[in-house]
Order: sequence, then structure tokens, then C-alpha cells
Amino acid sequence: MGSDFSGLANPLLELTEQRGWSPTPIQSASQKQILDGSDLLLIAPTGSGKTEAVVMPLLSNAIKQEWQPMCILYITPLRALNRDIDRRIESLSQACGLRSDVRHGDTTQSQRTKQSRNPPHLLVTTPETCQLLLFGSRLREGMKNLQAVVIDEVHDLAASERGAQLTVALERIDELCGRRVQRIGLSATVGNPDEMAGWLSPTTTPINAPAPRPAELQVVTEPTTADDRALSLELHVSPRGLAALRCLASKVRESAPCLIFVNSRNAAETVAQRISKLDEDLNIGVHHGSLAAETRQEMESELQKGNLHGLVCTSSLELGIDVGSIKQVHQVQSPRAVDRLLQRVGRAEHVLGGTSRGMLLCWENDDIAEAAVITRRAMTGELEGVEWRRKPLSVVANQLVLTAIAEKIIPLSSAATLLRRAPIFSDISDSEVREIITILDDRRLLKIVEKPANSDPIDWPPILWALAAEKNSDLPEKRPKREELEGITEEQREIWSKALRPSLPKNLKNGWFSPGSRSRHYMLNHLSMIADETRYSVRDSVTRRALGNVDETFVLSLDSSGGEEDGSPRRFVMAGRTWQIIDADPEKNELLVAPVSDISSAPVWAGELPAVPADIAREVGNLRMVIAEDHGWDVEHPKDENFGPKVNAWLAELPKKHPLSKYPVSDYSLGTLTNSVGEHLDATGCIPNARLLTIEARRDALVLNCCHGNKVNAALAHFLQAMASTIDGKSGRAIIDPYRISLQVPALTADSMVTWLTETPPEALRDIMRMTIPNGRKLRARLVQVCKTFGILQRGIDPRRVNLQGIINRYRGTVVLDEALDKLFHDQMDIDATVALLEAIQAGAVKIEQTPSGALGISPRSERDLLLPNWSDAEVRVRLEERLVNERAVLICLACGSRIRTRVAMYGAKHTHCECGGTMLAATREGLEDMLAGWVASEDLTVQARMEKNAHIVRQRGIEALICLMARGVGEETASRILNRVPKGERELMLKIIHDAELNYARTRRFWA
Repeated sequence: MGSDFSGLANPLLELTEQRGWSPTPIQSASQKQILDGSDLLLIAPTGSGKTEAVVMPLLSNAIKQEWQPMCILYITPLRALNRDIDRRIESLSQACGLRSDVRHGDTTQSQRTKQSRNPPHLLVTTPETCQLLLFGSRLREGMKNLQAVVIDEVHDLAASERGAQLTVALERIDELCGRRVQRIGLSATVGNPDEMAGWLSPTTTPINAPAPRPAELQVVTEPTTADDRALSLELHVSPRGLAALRCLASKVRESAPCLIFVNSRNAAETVAQRISKLDEDLNIGVHHGSLAAETRQEMESELQKGNLHGLVCTSSLELGIDVGSIKQVHQVQSPRAVDRLLQRVGRAEHVLGGTSRGMLLCWENDDIAEAAVITRRAMTGELEGVEWRRKPLSVVANQLVLTAIAEKIIPLSSAATLLRRAPIFSDISDSEVREIITILDDRRLLKIVEKPANSDPIDWPPILWALAAEKNSDLPEKRPKREELEGITEEQREIWSKALRPSLPKNLKNGWFSPGSRSRHYMLNHLSMIADETRYSVRDSVTRRALGNVDETFVLSLDSSGGEEDGSPRRFVMAGRTWQIIDADPEKNELLVAPVSDISSAPVWAGELPAVPADIAREVGNLRMVIAEDHGWDVEHPKDENFGPKVNAWLAELPKKHPLSKYPVSDYSLGTLTNSVGEHLDATGCIPNARLLTIEARRDALVLNCCHGNKVNAALAHFLQAMASTIDGKSGRAIIDPYRISLQVPALTADSMVTWLTETPPEALRDIMRMTIPNGRKLRARLVQVCKTFGILQRGIDPRRVNLQGIINRYRGTVVLDEALDKLFHDQMDIDATVALLEAIQAGAVKIEQTPSGALGISPRSERDLLLPNWSDAEVRVRLEERLVNERAVLICLACGSRIRTRVAMYGAKHTHCECGGTMLAATREGLEDMLAGWVASEDLTVQARMEKNAHIVRQRGIEALICLMARGVGEETASRILNRVPKGERELMLKIIHDAELNYARTRRFWA
């Protein structure tokens, strides 16, 4: 194995000498095998030169073997990575006299045309643009020169349907080239390298070259001070939360420039705002997926230039985008997974030999324990394996349509054969593929001909006409248009049919499929497997201002009034505050919300935060036990017995215990965690862990303490809800986190939970889930995604206006519903792991106990500390008044019809009478002026009475009446009732009643005639 650059072509060798480069470990370990054409997976820490490790040998081969343009494809998951990678590759390719370029969705049409006519040797692109390269004669011709494909951040792609789509594209590329194209994957974090290599190709070899990269990581909990306790009341943050943010502000000043990672977009906005408030001299930026691309690029640039002390960001900056010299990375709360932590702290000193410096700032028990476990695992290299869904049938449907468009016609027998070459589709059956083709034919995305002998040749696709015309002069060169074919004589039809039948290629004798009438439109909208979700605007009912957007998954989990499955109002976080939905009218692409003023209320909707893996949660249970043992506290240990081969194997896979010294936590963090463990042990007599589940009966819920991670707990929660619903038909509500399930289900008791967990056959769980989940809302979003991919629903349609239950009934027992369930299980639940847990419970390896309530049974509230304070009732009224007095009003004289316009705040004596001397002036918002004019002119006695009442309250109460009439849904009748209840000058009481009236109108408006 080469240890230097001597194997490279001379131009590259000279370049390395000029720049004084020495090979990094990954470059030394992989160079010879890349030059030999091997398929490889290169795994090395961030900043160790993986890009150069793969590009230099490939460019060397391009020079030595005289590869033609378009010989190397470099695929990255993000456009931002495209820009960053292209800058690094361009200097290498120019030194060799070769050309490189970048192509993605933002590439101009002129640049695309240039690339088609004069392709570069190396093209940097995205998976979606890779799909496009397989269309068009020039691009396809250029792709035949392809010799190697590089996939950067391969772990990120493999975990999604984008990766599954790419694996099929790679097989299509091999088919197009007529040979095997070299494949090389790059990643910094892979916990299962052999499986990851197999995902890339059956012949891929993983090369793991750990570079010397020390890590300085610590979990920190900042002690609270008297000042924190005083200021926390003002900022509506817990004292511990405020102490953490104060500590963070101090560390940012010391370690600027730095990155501050948080787990949600709302937290990013709130943390940035609060740090700036605690230290006004700090210049803090924000970077997350909801911001415009231009804003994100500006933030990256400002950080590179050193104009920011810190950039608060989400996963949008996890991947290898170059943001300049970062001294330290700070993580607020647990990062929830080891690979995520390593990706984030790898941004610090992003060079070979640099130190990954990171502080994990936590203040709640769960976060401290979880962060401690993740940090220990990160420092010892215990990564989670990359997980992907085998055989995602949505991708199959997508690729069947796109391949049919590119190839024009495909033998029925070869579709499954091509798919099976991709490792994750190796076990797909002919019958599954045939069923999908049949559904796509029904949706006019494909056109299937199963028995050519029984088909009408006149309807055969244009490519078969063209092939036949080459051999038979009786046929036109191109198939006539459909309207022309409808007008031909029977004699002509017979001549053409006889000419077409003998020319049918042998490989199509058993049937084929070709593009359908809707396939071209489908291609334009479905190049990507990123879910096409409708966005819904969210509007504040008080100020009428737009707050932001929510996605389809959020909206489909609501009923038409905006409630949860149990009928309670949905509460959620946006713009750093908690809101309650008051209307979710399916006829509008908008949710109407009201601010929550109850400080004790926490948001129920947590969105889809990354799941905490089961092994992390199980080791948290171990850490609790180790703390108790370290203090000599009396805790019961599970017995090691023979529970049978399956359960014994499951027990052997559980995380092992580690001494406290292995966990890099501050003394105060450990003290905080120790106090909670001690309090729980005193209250309950036991510590929940992987082998002990406990049930606590709390005032408003039953809590199952279960240290098995989000996906297992989600499956258990649904199972228990489904079983409880068989008693009275109500499934209630479940709140899930990695360590407990809080169940608010009317018919549920602790005894029934124990019975169902200990007596339900584990093998029945999957059938229970498949039978019951379609009856609730959990499946809606995944079903809509699948239906769009299969062409059952059109892009852009509001799925709330579709009879989803009808679709479920129609496609029950087909690949469509099976695919939607599989997507849900993969994204949110781990059925296999839950079955294994039930088996362990029923074998006696895992115990269940009912206990009093303890400190560890309480869900963490640190998320609330990352919210801005809820509006008080008084603040809500101030915001409402501000909106109403700034409305523009129009007043129309009942006597002469003259009009007066004014802003409500400017209303005064000159607006109380008309030029004609009339004092009866009816008023409304300016936007309703034409309607008011029509009512004033109406001869209907009922309408006239309404206008007189309107003008009367305006004459009697002046600006107070105007304020009432500016409110949504408040007409003269409602305004009159409000003013009758409110004495003159009682503005605050009036605004309170107006606010209630607006909310009531918002909830009921769609039912009004």
C-alpha cells in the first residue's frame, strides 16, 4: 500500500511537491486501491482530506488512461457542499489540465447548455441532478464515458429515500455504460462500515483510517446564582436555564468565532435572542432550514470573515461545509445521537490533527445523562450504525416511471432484474414489481402491454414504430399523432399492423411497459424523493400577522378544528413562543392561532425531532444504576439466568455498565443527576433501567418508565392505546420521550398495562399495529407522501380535501398501504425491537413494577426554557389594541351617503358628523367599504335596521364603537352587546371581550351561512 503520492500522474505529483503536502492516513491507505479501480468506502474524521484522497487518484487515472470528458461524477447531498467541494476540486483539476464544473438546481440554463455541449471531466452534482443526467441525448452520450462515481457524506444519503433512489440510478448508469463504473463513498461517521459498504455495492471494501484528532468534550451544568434567580422571573426562564444561557454567552466571548448547535429552529431563534440580550456586545447569527438560502449563505460568509462571535444553528451546518476557522463548538442540550455530536464538534479546528472541542450545556436530568452517555461513546468511537429501509417501494414506483421515460420502452421481465442489482432491493420479487407497474398504469404514469400478441400494434409506443420503419417502407418514419390515427381507414390500419408485428424485438415478446400520458408531467415534479409537502401559513388571530409556516405532517395530525385525537386543542411552538390552534379550516391554506398566556402550559406537539437510539436510552438506565451503586445505595440487580436462546442473545446485546470516571461530566452536572437518582430511589425503592420498567399513577396520567428510546416507546405507546380503545373506543393521548411514556387514556389502568405487556403474544404485535394504525391520524402524512409518488394524488393538492379514508379502503392489502405503514414504522417505531422487549418481559428477563411517583418519572422541561415567555393576558390585549387602532376605517352617512376615511387612532370630533350635518354614520373596516355602501343603500328594512344600530353605537360611543367594529367577526349586533356590558372608559375589559369574540368567530366562521 503506497505511503506517498508517487503513484500519481506527474502534474499531480508536482502539485503536491509545490504545496508541500504529505499524505494523510486516509490518503495513504486508499490511494493504490483507488488507482486500481476498486470500489471503496473511505471513513475518516472531518478535516482529514477525504475529498483529496479520492479526487487526486481519479484525476491521475484520467490523465494516464486518457479518460474522456464526463468521466468522474462527484455527488453531494447539499448544494452548499457542491459550492464548497467545487472550490477545492477546481485547483486540482486545473493543475492537471482537466476541467471540473458544478451542476445543480440553481445552475443557469446557459451553463447547462455549455456543459451538455462541452462536458467537464469531473462534474460535481446532487442526487436529483444525477437523475436528470440520464435524460436527453447529449447528456446520456456524455454519461457513457463515466468511469467513477464518488458519493460524499454517504451516511447522510443512505439513511433516506434519496439514497435508495441513487442506488438504482447507479445501476442505470452501469446499464447505460455497458460496464461496471467504479464507486467510492466518503464519510466521517459510520458505525457499521461493512453494512454501509454493502449498501454501496457488493464489492465495496471499507477503509477506516482514524487520523490523530483528539477530542475535548465535556457536559456542563452551570450552578445558579442569586442574580439568575432574580432575572429568571423577568425573562420567564427557569433559574437553571438562565444560568446555562449566561454561561453560554460567556463561553462565546472566550471562544469566538464558534458554532452553537441546538436541536430545533425555534430554539435557534430563541437562544440567539437571549444570548444577545445577556451580552449586547456579542454579534450572534442564526442558521437553520427555514431561512432563505441567501440568508444562510450570508451567515456562513459573515462567520468566515470573522464578523460574528457565534452562529446558532441546527443540523443545517452539520455536514462538511467550510465555515472558516472555528475554535469551539457548543451544543445546547443533548445532541440525541453520537454521530450527530461527532459531525457537529468536527466543525471545530476543521484540519488534520485539529482538536474537536465541544461543550454540551445541559441543565435537566434527562439531558445531562443522555449527553454524558453520548459524549462517552463519541470519545471511544462507539457510533450508531447507519439505518436505512430495505426495499422502499415508493422509490421503485419513482424509478420505474423515470426509467421508462429515459429508455422509452422496457421489457416487463427486466424491471425487477435491474432493481435487484441494487443491494437494498436484492430481495424484491417479480410480483411486487408487477403490482406497482399495474397501479402506475392505472394512474396513466406507465402504459403496460402484458400480451403483445393480443394488443393493437397501432397503439404501440413511438420507439417501436421507429424501429419497424427502419425495416419496412410501408410504415411512416414516426408514429402519427393520435388524432391522425383515429382518421385512418381499416385497410391502412391492417397494413401498418402487419408491418409492425414481425418487427417486434425478441426481448419484448413477453410484454413491456412504456411512459404513460402523465409521465412527463410526473418527471418534472418527482425527480427528488424529498417529500413534496404542502406548506401552511400560520396567522396570529390577535395581530393578524403571519408567524411562519408548518408542514403537511403537522396539519394532517389535526382534526378540522385544530385539535388532537382526544379533542383537546393543539399547542405548539413557533417564533419562540407557545400557540394554540383555534381554527384549521380545510378550505383555507392557513391556520389561525392564539397566543397561550398560561405559563404552566407546555407545547404538546414536539414535531419530529431526531429519535434517541435505544442503546443510548438503555445506557442512561445503566448510568443511573452506576450512580446509585457508587454511593452504596441499595438497588436490586437483575438476575442472570437462562431465559432461552432468543432472550439470552437480546440480553447480550444490551449496553454494558461503565464506571462514572468514563463519563466526561462536570462535578455540578454529576451532582444534579445524583440528586434526581437519590430522590427517585427514596420515593420508589427502585431505579428504572433497561431491565426494569415501572408504572407510576400520577394525577392526570399513567407513566411507564421505559429506558428503550423513542422508537420502541412509540410502538409500546400505540400498542397500549390500541388495547385500551377496545374497552370504550377511546385511545386518548400519549406523550413519548426516550425514557418514559405518559398515557392519558380514559380506560387504561396500571393493572391492564401489566396484563397486556405480559400476556399479549409478541408475534401478534405487528398485526395489531397494521390493523389499528390506519384507523388513526399517524398514518395520514406517510400515506399522502406515498400516494403522491404513486400518482394517486397530484402534487400541490391540499390532502385535507381528499377522502384519505377512502384511499385506505381502496388500497388496503396492496403495496400502497403496505408502503405507507413501512415508512411510518421505519421513521417513528421499531417493531422488531419492541417484539424483542415483549419477549424479554414475558421470559422474566425484564421486570415490570408498579411504584409511587418519583423524580425520574417527570418529563424534562428544558424545552420550555428555550422559549420566549408566553404573552400575559395584559400583553395580548395591548397587541390587540395596537392592531385595532391602526386599522383604517370608513364611515358612511346614512342621510347622504358621503364617506369619511380615517385611521381609528385619529378618530376625533371632526369625524362625528357629515358635511350635510348628519350624525348617523355607519362604520366598518376599509376592506369592507363596498359591502357597507351596499348595505347603506339597501331598501331591505332588516338591513336598514342594522345600519341604524351601527350608526347609533358609533354616535353614542365614538372610538370605542369603532374599535369594536374593526374586530374580525364583530358586527353591529355583537358590538352592541359588548358595549352594553362595558362602561365607558373601561378599555381593558372591552378588549378582553373583543378578543374572546374574535376567537369564537374564528372557531365557528366556516359554519356560518
